[in-house]
Amino acid sequence: MGAKVRRKKEEFQENIFWVTISDLFIGMFMIFATLFFAFCANTGQGSVDIVQATEQAVQQMVEKSKQQDINAVEKSELEEMTPEERPVKNTIDVEIDPFTGMAKISDLELFKLNSSELTPKGKEFLQKFLPIYLDGVLSTELKQYVSYIIIQGHTDSHLFRGNHTPQEQYMLNMNLSMNRAYNVAVYAFNLSKNKPYYKDLTHIIRVEGASFSKPIMYKGKEDYNRSRRVELRLVLKEQKFDILQQFLKGSKTTPRGESSYEKL
Repeated sequence: MGAKVRRKKEEFQENIFWVTISDLFIGMFMIFATLFFAFCANTGQGSVDIVQATEQAVQQMVEKSKQQDINAVEKSELEEMTPEERPVKNTIDVEIDPFTGMAKISDLELFKLNSSELTPKGKEFLQKFLPIYLDGVLSTELKQYVSYIIIQGHTDSHLFRGNHTPQEQYMLNMNLSMNRAYNVAVYAFNLSKNKPYYKDLTHIIRVEGASFSKPIMYKGKEDYNRSRRVELRLVLKEQKFDILQQFLKGSKTTPRGESSYEKL
């Protein structure tokens, strides 16, 4: 009887040991996987296919923009230039990031001062550039990876200063930046009526206002002209990683410490 009890006790201790080791390895893997995928998400390199599709789309956008007399540059090319090689400030119409697909439209008098109304010059520019950008995103391989296109308005921190508290100034600029982004979105819809992706825009286009929360700095000071801008940002679909899902959702441990996995 005593020997039988000892055997059960030893088996129980053995099971506890294997369960503990199994949990330890699973925990270590989950930490590693979480850090790895977080790194991939932050660098925008979670998928080689997505990176390639984005780079190809941006190259097409830049080429077609130049054909329309739009001075468009890739952000990576701009960063590689020496200070002497860089274009004169405010001569770049739009800067496009080949890794994220974000297009940053510089101050082109898109709007009247302290107004969200598009100027004739602003409409002329958007009439050329918006179809190029939307075609590049929604008529290429990139489309399958895109969840949203966010149109984000920005202001400088000078407007409304002095006559209002900092909080009031921020919210007044928030309202202005939101309305500017909204009007660009309306213009995008109007220009896309004959496009095959027109109906998809109601699921893809999002509008945001950022007030003066993200100023453009130049030599340690805010560049007011460049801070007043509109950005077109891509939100890509999350990629599913089966191995990570197995550990997060389907992992089960048997009494003897062995792991089994449910099919997803």
